[in-house]
Amino acid sequence: MLTLETDRLLFTPTPVSVLRERLFRADFVAAVPLDHAVDAGASQHLAVRFPEEWPGEDALAVLPIWLARRERAPDPGPWCDGVMIRREDRLAVGSMGFKSPPDPTGTVEIGYSVNRSQRGLGYATEMAGALVAWGLAQPEVRRVVAECLATNRASARVLEKVRFSQVGWRSSEDGDLMLWERRPTDVGPGRPAEAEGASPSPGGTRPTPG
Repeated sequence: MLTLETDRLLFTPTPVSVLRERLFRADFVAAVPLDHAVDAGASQHLAVRFPEEWPGEDALAVLPIWLARRERAPDPGPWCDGVMIRREDRLAVGSMGFKSPPDPTGTVEIGYSVNRSQRGLGYATEMAGALVAWGLAQPEVRRVVAECLATNRASARVLEKVRFSQVGWRSSEDGDLMLWERRPTDVGPGRPAEAEGASPSPGGTRPTPG
């Protein structure tokens, strides 16, 4: 299990039980396991509130597919969808994760979605910076890729802030998509956690299930 911490957020794989419950309920509290206690003397399980708007509009539409894939492979390791949790109040503010394990070329794709009420607070930028840095530190990963609609400047700005470079385009039924990548040698100005990146509208990077 992978647990990442930033100044304001925690990231951990979304429990299958939470995915199941979200299909039938909105705005509930569930126990989410971590790979370590984040506070001295605290449990390795957090009581996290999942509001009605979680995991984001686009992500909610593909939630049944996520669940089906996770049920077929209940322990995908770190290469799966995860939940972004605000540390101060244990609120699930969005979803983020890898869409699948690295392919034979060492490529892995990330996607994310932020709750509508939590957009514009820099959460996507903050956690994407941490998740991408972790991914690129793994020996089997040679590059991390992402895609977003060409009309979604907020999503593009998030990717720019975490040092992705645009490398191409492709067409989809929703419109033209910008293709992005980041490699271990890529450098750029600023630190991702410092950037106050507006989160994308809606759903950020494409929330294709992994």
